[in-house]
Amino acid sequence: MHVTLIFPGIALPGFDSFNKKPTIDANFIDHGLASLSASAKAHGYSVDLIDLRTLRDWSHFREEVRRRTTTVWGITSWSLHYPDAVRAVRILKEEKEDAIVILGGVHATIQTQQVASNRLIDHIITQEGEISFVKLLDTLAAGKPAERIIIGEGPVLDEIPWVDRDLFDMSGELATPMAPRLPTPFVTTNAGRGCPFKCNFCQPAERAVFGNRVKMRSQRNVVDELLYLKDRFKFRSWMAHDDLFFINHRWSREFCVQYKAAGFTEPYICQMRADLMCRYPDVVKQMAESGLAWAMIGFESGSQRILDLFEKETTVEENLKAAAICKEYGIKVWANIMFGAPTETRTEVMETVRMVWKIKPDHLSSSYFTPTPGSGMAAEVEKKGLTIVDPFNGSCRTPNEAKMKDIDYEWLTKAIALAYEGGSEERLMALGQLPAKHQEISCASH
Repeated sequence: MHVTLIFPGIALPGFDSFNKKPTIDANFIDHGLASLSASAKAHGYSVDLIDLRTLRDWSHFREEVRRRTTTVWGITSWSLHYPDAVRAVRILKEEKEDAIVILGGVHATIQTQQVASNRLIDHIITQEGEISFVKLLDTLAAGKPAERIIIGEGPVLDEIPWVDRDLFDMSGELATPMAPRLPTPFVTTNAGRGCPFKCNFCQPAERAVFGNRVKMRSQRNVVDELLYLKDRFKFRSWMAHDDLFFINHRWSREFCVQYKAAGFTEPYICQMRADLMCRYPDVVKQMAESGLAWAMIGFESGSQRILDLFEKETTVEENLKAAAICKEYGIKVWANIMFGAPTETRTEVMETVRMVWKIKPDHLSSSYFTPTPGSGMAAEVEKKGLTIVDPFNGSCRTPNEAKMKDIDYEWLTKAIALAYEGGSEERLMALGQLPAKHQEISCASH
């Protein structure tokens, strides 16, 4: 049996963006679909892909559907992509009366009932899909009836195949390093799944997908995959795409040993947490010696009250110390900062700007606080009637559109600009004195 998978990731880059826009959204592979494909192929199924980023428009997608004889179609979806996934499903059903549509991914997990209300979707797989997707294909191939809503079985990560990079055109990812000055070719991989922390701008959505515990591949499994990728793609830098790569100091220590023992010197970038870096600076040093070139750190705010509001379980002092540790060991700092939280005052925004100036990141990645579907903060702001953001296309954290009521985004834009520029205390104080619009609450001067 043949399966066609669909990647609907055009919400940010748009159609005809692959290899034409130098952004990760336009060029990175989707590890979820690639993992499903690897598992399906390992069980004898043939698989191909329609990547909307490579198409001209929806009429081109319709042409691609028409020219295939596929019966079983699989689609993944973040909340950001869900409207495009729905449109793809509708076109599928218009063109192929016998199409069996399977939808999975984050949105199917955190908004299962919403997805289930679309009767054009034949089967829904929540949580992790590698095992359950194959079992569903087996059932369909045997002509037997299958459940409509299937709770995915979580795999042991070392027991599933490495992701299928033949599914995607790798040329885009290879040419698009995550951070400036990382040499190409560039590749991404995942060492584990899940996060034990409870930051409520993210949780409990992630726990809904991966459960309450973190699963890591063995260090040997990750290194062996990197050896394979080195042989095949001759990569010169790479990214651990995990939500939090530095999550277990013992795992990280042994990974560094095995990475160097395998002969690797290639630089890499990964996500880290300030408090863990402060607790285990010796491991950060070991990672730097193994090749860690960039640390992506969610500093989020220079206000302790806002960090506590986010249930971040870190401190401003730890933020500053983690950045200093990076500087000491020659690791470049990618600073993730969030502006515009509910109840955030101008004074607190200014504290964040000052923190950025102290950190002096090598790359500043700013975002507007966004009530991400399935998160604790989303439920809280909706309860207070603050949300104006489109629940789908607006769920991106990029600071380019309003997310909530009662936030002075015009003023925030100026504050963010000062954070980037370096600015001066005099300019920051002058910005703080600008009159606020009378209806605004969160960025009022107090």
